[in-house]
Amino acid sequence: MAERKIRRDPKGRILQRGETYDSKTGRYRYSRTINGTRIEKYSWTLTAHDPIPSGTKQKKGESLREIEDRIERDRLNGISASGGDMTVLTLLERWVELQNPKVRETTRKGYNTQLNYLSNKNNKLAYAMAKTKIRDVKALPAEEWFLRLHKEDGRSYSSLHTLKGMLKQAFTLAKKSSWIDNNPFDFSMTKKAYGGTKTRDAISRADMRRFLDFVQTHKKFKKYYDGIYILFNTGLRISEFCGLNAEDIDFDEHVIHVRWQLERVWVSKKGGKINEKTGKPEGKLLSYIERPKTENGIRDIPMLPDVEKAFRNVIKNRPKIEETTVWDETHQYSKTGFLWIDKDGNYEVSQHWQNHIRGARNRYNELFKDELPPISPHVIRHTFCSNCAGSGMSPKTLQVIMGHSSIEFTLNVYTHIEAGDVKRNFFSFMNSSNYDLCGYNRIPDIVSPDDDVDIDEGEVNYEEAIDDDD
Repeated sequence: MAERKIRRDPKGRILQRGETYDSKTGRYRYSRTINGTRIEKYSWTLTAHDPIPSGTKQKKGESLREIEDRIERDRLNGISASGGDMTVLTLLERWVELQNPKVRETTRKGYNTQLNYLSNKNNKLAYAMAKTKIRDVKALPAEEWFLRLHKEDGRSYSSLHTLKGMLKQAFTLAKKSSWIDNNPFDFSMTKKAYGGTKTRDAISRADMRRFLDFVQTHKKFKKYYDGIYILFNTGLRISEFCGLNAEDIDFDEHVIHVRWQLERVWVSKKGGKINEKTGKPEGKLLSYIERPKTENGIRDIPMLPDVEKAFRNVIKNRPKIEETTVWDETHQYSKTGFLWIDKDGNYEVSQHWQNHIRGARNRYNELFKDELPPISPHVIRHTFCSNCAGSGMSPKTLQVIMGHSSIEFTLNVYTHIEAGDVKRNFFSFMNSSNYDLCGYNRIPDIVSPDDDVDIDEGEVNYEEAIDDDD
């Protein structure tokens, strides 16, 4: 058997099997076939101790021998060499493609927003991670990258939380596919670290009354009074509210039929240019209807007489426009005649009412010293839920009215009941339900006999588990 020829590099070092040196380019190459897949890797250095030639983009830790060690380690761990070379953006795009048939249009819109952000070269910090090979993403740098996105790019907690959720699931898929051996995005995000400490709690009854009084009497905002009053007294999700037409308001049965919600999304043109100002590709706005967020969302909400009065006023004063038919995603169902019309004669969606409510609250705070807390459509819905809970409505009834998928969502509202409500409800329950409370000065049914036995209660065990419902 012929003896293998010893090959050396310009420094006289022996090249191992699969290693070659190209004297024309000055680069080292490693070639190997693993499980039928041909692998070729290049580097300007042979070992980690070699100086990196000037003018190259090689990073520390990318010598040929280090690459070989990593390939062998991955082979032993069953990691696919080709899959690990995929970029973060490519992995995320493939994962989103798998999700698309299963998710709602609003969720798909959120996915596309994150993909557009990562693929935009103007977002240098995000784009650098997007073009990184998934095998090269490590846990600590990944978490540091998220903090930098918040501090340097101004990304909010909500946006980053969505992005991390997508990356975590995509990298979980990559791990199951044996492309990587760990998930660098499997870490917890604390709201405080990302500026997400603000909560959307319910406002007090006093603040609700102040806000409604202001809207009702203000020259500009009084045209929104009926809608805002309805929101405060029905707990409708804002997209459900926008999806109502006259046929949904049943004055005979005194209920609101909630069957659809109206949404609007930005649909990008395939291959459209990126707008440098907005960061969005070319496209157009598309309105569509879809079912409420949960199966329980399809429901009938009872109406109080004042709510009926507000709806009658809205229907009476609704401007006449050229009606547009809005379809669902499958193009099987359509709807028209929505109640809320903007100044341009188009159907209003949630963003319109976000602006109406925010504008009215901001103007109030400009005029009055005693400012109102943040108010949004979600805060109004939460306020309605809290007010019903504070008035003693049963959690199950409230769950049905709110359209919550689980009663746990409804029960969480009780943490926001005003202190006065807790006290009033407690005494009302005790006094009206014949609660069998053992009176302090009641006449005893039994009398303890004289007992002089000294009872040893034992030592106090401070490590003993206490059955205490906190």
